[in-house]
Amino acid sequence: MQLSVIILNYNLHHFLHLCVDSVTRATSSIEAEIIVIDNASSDRSREGILTAFPNVIWMQNDQNIGFAKAYNRAMDKAKGEYVCILNPDTVLAEDTLGHVLNFAKNQSNLGAVGCQLVDGRGVFLPESKRNQLSFNTALLKFFGLDYNYYNKNLTQDEVGKTSVLVGAFMLMRTDIYKSMKGFDENFFMYGEDIDFSSRLRSAGLNNYYFGQAIAIHFKGESALKEGAYRKNFFGAMKIFYFKHFKRNWVRDIVIAIGEFLIQLFPRQTAKVLSPNYPIILVSKGAASQFDSLAVEKRQESLDFSEDRKTYLVDMTQYSYADVISALCSKSRLKTNQIKFIPTGARFAVGSDNTNSLGSTIYF
Repeated sequence: MQLSVIILNYNLHHFLHLCVDSVTRATSSIEAEIIVIDNASSDRSREGILTAFPNVIWMQNDQNIGFAKAYNRAMDKAKGEYVCILNPDTVLAEDTLGHVLNFAKNQSNLGAVGCQLVDGRGVFLPESKRNQLSFNTALLKFFGLDYNYYNKNLTQDEVGKTSVLVGAFMLMRTDIYKSMKGFDENFFMYGEDIDFSSRLRSAGLNNYYFGQAIAIHFKGESALKEGAYRKNFFGAMKIFYFKHFKRNWVRDIVIAIGEFLIQLFPRQTAKVLSPNYPIILVSKGAASQFDSLAVEKRQESLDFSEDRKTYLVDMTQYSYADVISALCSKSRLKTNQIKFIPTGARFAVGSDNTNSLGSTIYF
């Protein structure tokens, strides 16, 4: 088997359905398996996914064991020569995995490969390619400053080496993952991808950013569901500090002050933003399942240029590659909303704001 795609889920049934639908298409010409490992979700994730996608391999944890432990556990079942680590709030184009896999096969001394990630508005996410983390860079990032955090030596469409990849999408050889003993399980959420990327480079391997393949990362769905982003992020950076950086009393004091500030000023969980724009249904031909939707109009073209509209795209009629291309188009207004109706679903899901939870429209 060529590829194992492993998706970690925690209470993201609708986004997971969309993700698995896109991965199913992206693996249609690849000998591959899709493994979903669930961290004790309380929604109907398992029932919904196995009904719609019976070939998915489902692994169930009885508690939320975090990112690193869950992926390491799932790796025990992976049969692919290569493995792709994937977040449940991602959407792949049909050719994403094929392009990245072919690139990976042609590299010697390969660590891991990441692709170009955009958010739900089609805006490039710079964390797709990052620099090696230093103490000062991590400190500035914690306070919202991105100085030297992102790799700006590569444009978003280029291909080249980068120090750090994002855990939302990482592809590598399975034996490399296992030789590194997987993700460090001291990290619960955040930081494990930075640590893993750093350990790959320390082992003399090269990490690559492959900007010629694209995926959507709605970004923050899992994090915002979990809440307390700043606390989790700082906790991860503290673990990274003790593991990778040389300690001294000045840095230890800075860490202690940071912990105090986290307790004093905890971040509020983002509010869910419900769509309130008129709905435009994007579909080819009549479909009775949409009759209950109160739509302003229907259209067949992937033209998202009308202001303050919510576009619901019937993904049984379009390719993910074409919709992602339209999403990233310069003609697409960023003041509208794009939601996907995945195959076999009676809902539309999406997010147009990386700082708040996405929303679902049922029909």
